[in-house]
Amino acid sequence: MSEAITEEVTKRFSISISDRVSIINSLMAQDRIEIREKQEAVFKLTYYIVPGFIGIAVFSVGNPSFKWALVLGLILLLLLYVIAFFAFRKWLSDARACLQIRESYYKEQNLLSADPFKPIRKIEPRDRMSRFKDNVLWFPFGVTIVSAVVLLAYMLLT
Repeated sequence: MSEAITEEVTKRFSISISDRVSIINSLMAQDRIEIREKQEAVFKLTYYIVPGFIGIAVFSVGNPSFKWALVLGLILLLLLYVIAFFAFRKWLSDARACLQIRESYYKEQNLLSADPFKPIRKIEPRDRMSRFKDNVLWFPFGVTIVSAVVLLAYMLLT
């Protein structure tokens, strides 16, 4: 929607402060749900990938003629995991930035009465300054990488 239309709608339909607070609260709840879902997705990805690595390694023991194809498959699966992991981290960073935008309405109360009211806007660099870090996600990442390296070494040495 263009700025002119947004301003016209804002002039005609003024939203009360309590309605604005309700909108902010609803958006914050959705942001928190999205953050939890993204964090959970990283763990689920690990739960699916590590057994896949084990399955490939076990299959290579019974079928030595396919060893190089299976090694390549394991490497490609690892590459897919790394790409997906960093994509999830990016999406998680965006979700945290959106939550920061909503929280700014509580930190700066004058934003609640500002016109036009824009609780949904583009992410700016200052929105990425989060007080939370998702360091816990590096643990499943490390476990997955270590398991891939160990199983790859096992496959190559047997």
